[in-house]
Amino acid sequence: MISHVILYFFLLLVPQNSGERIIVYNGEEYKTTIDVEPRFLGTYKGRKTGYLELNDDGTGIYKYDIFGPAPATCKRGSITFKWGFVLDENGEIVKRKRNYGFSYPVLLESTSETSFQGCHTPVMMDYILDRGETLNVSSSDDWQKPNK
Repeated sequence: MISHVILYFFLLLVPQNSGERIIVYNGEEYKTTIDVEPRFLGTYKGRKTGYLELNDDGTGIYKYDIFGPAPATCKRGSITFKWGFVLDENGEIVKRKRNYGFSYPVLLESTSETSFQGCHTPVMMDYILDRGETLNVSSSDDWQKPNK
């Protein structure tokens, strides 16, 4: 009984960073988080069939409008991935001021056979662009969602 009480108090004292994860990009480790405002979650889409979907459990789907050139071994289809918004040295989400608003770097790490840029890139850095009324994805011309 006493061991259960000690364990309970220990768990209360240890910081719980369940939303943080390390993603390696271009040989460098980045601390990231999936603990983001709900407005960033959901589906970013445009006029065609492509989209980016960020789920609250840290998974997502990336579907190209036009897949483009790729080796024959690269299965053409949606890319499943795990994601994380990049954190700075203070544990805060990186946010860069732009003339239209802000940009937030997010890392997407493929968890499927298919990866980014015709299966040449297992991890891609993309940016969510906060333009005020909408959130856009920098890797697509028109993928967006309302900024709620």
